Amino acid sequence: MIKNLDDENLSELCEEFLTNHEAAMNLLFKYCSDFGLIFDSQEIKDNMTIMHKNGDFDRIVCFGIELSENQLYKKFHPS
Repeated sequence: MIKNLDDENLSELCEEFLTNHEAAMNLLFKYCSDFGLIFDSQEIKDNMTIMHKNGDFDRIVCFGIELSENQLYKKFHPS
């Protein structure tokens, strides 16, 4: 489902995660629901962690730079 979101929605979602985790989770629940998927928060977090580790978000622009280069992102997701 996440891979089907356009870059603008992914950028918005990533920025929201870095600034307001609860709002980002709500947005992600909405995206999942719109796609016909129902997950609990732990399942979403587990899948997001796997995607982060796989580098699936590295190309997404977050606050004007690629997420993989964002220092705030790196603080919470060290290599």
